[in-house]
Order: sequence, then C-alpha cells, then structure tokens
Amino acid sequence: MLQLPPVQRADERLHQVEHDVLQNLKLRLEALDTPGELAGPPETLGQLLEVSMEQSQVQAQRMLVSQILAGLTADEARILAAFSDGSAFPMLTVYAGGRFTRGEVVYRHSSVGRAAGTQCGDMIGYYLHRLFERGWIMATGFEEAKRTEYELLEGDSGFRKALSQLQQHWPKLKPQRESVRFSPLGHLLWQQLVADGEADREEE
Repeated sequence: MLQLPPVQRADERLHQVEHDVLQNLKLRLEALDTPGELAGPPETLGQLLEVSMEQSQVQAQRMLVSQILAGLTADEARILAAFSDGSAFPMLTVYAGGRFTRGEVVYRHSSVGRAAGTQCGDMIGYYLHRLFERGWIMATGFEEAKRTEYELLEGDSGFRKALSQLQQHWPKLKPQRESVRFSPLGHLLWQQLVADGEADREEE
C-alpha cells in the first residue's frame, strides 16, 4: 500500500479539520449575548454557575470547544492532527534523578514535530510539555520497529546541545526511549473539536 510522506499525511489530516476547527476559533471567542453564554470571560465562579443554570448541552459543548482552542497554538494543532489517526512517534525523555529513581522529566524530544511540519521545529520540547500538561498526550514504551528513528533522534544536534546544557545542572541524566501518542482524553477532546466543526458545517 502506498504511504504518503509523514509531513504530507499530517497536512492532509490538518486540512480536513482546519476549516471546521481552527477557522472557527475567532467565532467561538466572540461574545454571544444569548441565554447560557457570557458576554465576556467569566470573572467569578458565580457567573459560571449562573450560566450553567441556563446553558443547553450544545452551548456547554461550544464553551468547552472555545476553551480548548484558546489553549492551542497552530503548531500544536498540527501535532495533534498527526496523532489523530492513532499514530505514535518516537520520543526521547530525559529524566533527572538519583541512582535508584527515575526522577523528574527535564526535557523531551520527538520526531512528531518534523512529521507534522511545525513551523517552530526547535520548540517541540515546549509543545510536548504543554500538551502533556493539558492531558492531550501520553508516553508509552519503546517500539523496537522504530529503533533507527530513535538513533536518529539521539544523534540530532539540537538534542545533543540540550543534553549538554542540562548536564551543567543535573549531572545524573537518564535519557529514555519512549513513544508519544494521544491519551484517552486527547482522543475525546479531538473528537469533540471535529464534531463541533461538522455541526457548524451542517448549519451553513
């Protein structure tokens, strides 16, 4: 079966949803003076509770989508699109810990940024950090079939430079070969974004 290059595959997945999802960001963030919606960002818990008393399910879903989109950059959307078909990508996770403990994560590097065609390729570690923090993605184990890709990541000049800088502060670093993919929550959030975009298209 003919396989498209990773960047092209990511582009195609992104193009399928960018009109329905990304282009609706401005509309979602505009004030809507209708029952169950606020004219601006909520300032108190009371305002949110008041809205919840009048909100329909559709309005609640759209408020959720607005918040999800407001927390994403365009590069991050590309990364999520690359995961959307169930794909997993090699990732190097650097832990700073003691002799018998793995310790905290201090750096991540993955080929998903290149596969997704992100504009700020040197910011992949930051993007991954943000997506992990928001529950979009999760780390899973090493995949033997992708051994060559791990070796390429380990030889990447950007990764080597970052590792050298980190060693000035954490002499005991433990790079770990892992994989990165959508978490169950990430799948759910992505489905919500796509469903919302499809609903908008039907209303047009």
